[in-house]
Amino acid sequence: MNLAARMRQGSLIIGLGCLMLICASSIYNLWFIDSLHDTNFHRSQTIWLVVGLVGGGVAAGLDMAFIRRMGFSIYLALCVLLVAVLIFGREINHSRRWIELGPMNMQPSEFMKLAVVLMLADWFDARRRTIEWPLRHLVMPLLLVGAPVILINLEPDLGTSLCVSMIGGSIILYEGVRKQTLIAGALLLLIGVPIAWRMGAVRDYQKGRVQAWMALDENAVTQRRTARASQSEQALWAVGSGRMLGRDSDDARRSVLRHLPFLYTDFALAAWAELFGLVGTVALFGLYMGVLWWALYLANHARERYDALVAVGVAALIFWQFFINAGMVIGMLPVVGMTLPLMSYGGSSVLTVLIGIGFLVNIALRRRART
Repeated sequence: MNLAARMRQGSLIIGLGCLMLICASSIYNLWFIDSLHDTNFHRSQTIWLVVGLVGGGVAAGLDMAFIRRMGFSIYLALCVLLVAVLIFGREINHSRRWIELGPMNMQPSEFMKLAVVLMLADWFDARRRTIEWPLRHLVMPLLLVGAPVILINLEPDLGTSLCVSMIGGSIILYEGVRKQTLIAGALLLLIGVPIAWRMGAVRDYQKGRVQAWMALDENAVTQRRTARASQSEQALWAVGSGRMLGRDSDDARRSVLRHLPFLYTDFALAAWAELFGLVGTVALFGLYMGVLWWALYLANHARERYDALVAVGVAALIFWQFFINAGMVIGMLPVVGMTLPLMSYGGSSVLTVLIGIGFLVNIALRRRART
């Protein structure tokens, strides 16, 4: 076996090894959270992880050409489901994000992250260029990203709409754009964000979170100082109380974690940080970096441009979810509602990430089969 083959095999082992450790960490972390509130999220998460691994296995076994052909149909079906969510969706916490399927709830916006990856990969691969893209030639990719972003934001779900935007932007930047395009994009953001803020694209409660984070007015400052009224403050206390090596589980059970809302979803990282401290949190971050390194390694060594773009898209999906969630928990970003990949409870989120991992395995095995 030559060096290149050993590297490919080693990258596959590292990527899947990190993935399995994250899954195991998720079950343990949710078991601890369940002990605080007498719930059973860790059992449901275990079932979703098993289902997700099966789904990932199916994605790994399918022909990538077939996946590519199905990309548009998947994207179109999810757009229809996003419209259906706005009309028939189940409302939870002032948001319509879920469609009831018997005993389960499906969140189409999660699966749209992968659909956007498949659509952009197909579009760019079909239009091969050796030069950087000007803005006028990026109208269609921007529409492919913008349409679901608008529908998702209407639910409203600011976190997921931002994530889909960043996934699309990452793929476009990977393809390469002209300097003038970057400048034009930055100007559009500078103009568009204030307009969206004033025109109601950002809801009042979302504005309140941003204002509290930035301390833009006296009420926001007061909220941050009173601490217990702020989710981000409570999460930051939990992270800080873990110190270097974490706290005993009995001590952690008596901490602020018991009063932190959405602990099993948006703030799962806070529980982990208090249990395992800085060392355990850095180790968890290292596992995510291992998966991301594997995805980017596949993108760099893929023979097919479509495969490389899909790998970059999956890496962007995991990275931006990780970045936004971690930023929320430690107070670097406002609370926008974003799960930590695989660690947070949520069937749709787990399935999306593991199917994306299945695409990476597919690419890795395809690459090995052709060498």
